[in-house]
Amino acid sequence: MSRQNDIGRRSTFKNLTPQPFFPFSVGQLAITKSSVPWIAIASLLALVIPNRPAVALNEFQLCAAQLVRLARVSPEGAVAACSDTLNPKEISRCVVTIHKLTPTLTPDALVACKRVRRPVELSRCMFDITDNTRDSQPITVLDYCRRSLLPLRYAQCVVGLSRETDFSSGQVMESCIRAEDFPGNLYPNVVPLPPQKPTVPVIVPKIPPTPPANPMNSNF
Repeated sequence: MSRQNDIGRRSTFKNLTPQPFFPFSVGQLAITKSSVPWIAIASLLALVIPNRPAVALNEFQLCAAQLVRLARVSPEGAVAACSDTLNPKEISRCVVTIHKLTPTLTPDALVACKRVRRPVELSRCMFDITDNTRDSQPITVLDYCRRSLLPLRYAQCVVGLSRETDFSSGQVMESCIRAEDFPGNLYPNVVPLPPQKPTVPVIVPKIPPTPPANPMNSNF
């Protein structure tokens, strides 16, 4: 009786043999390889082979990626622009902002952003003026913002005066850029302080030195 129980247990263990991890055989894999696209095989291998850890982009790679993918700059232009600057991320940010505003000005933006000390402020200056004035031309705004030493302050000058006067944006931009070159034009009614009177120097007369005593005239 016990022997029959042992035989029954062994047959049960045979039925419980663990199945392979992949539910298909080698022959099925060959058939699948010939019938499905290669992308399915790549997906299958991706489940088996672990991916490499992601590598952080450095600032030069990020600059080139933004210029090529977002601003549609040629790879040659992106390499030249990103390699010839101390702040690559600012160059790409400047060009991408202007490209989104006016795509036709991307080549001019690439040149202008490289020639200024504050490329991000340049793009913000152009955006503020074109968005808050009536008849401004983007190419003209880009040129004036590039010429300004303080692009954000220049944009405030143009936008503020354009809102409160009937002058054209071109007249206001020219006035603000001249006032920046010559700060006295900002306050034409201020009377300058009179020059100080020069103080009269006190001249101390020179006392001639006392001649030495003549030894011949001395009394013995």
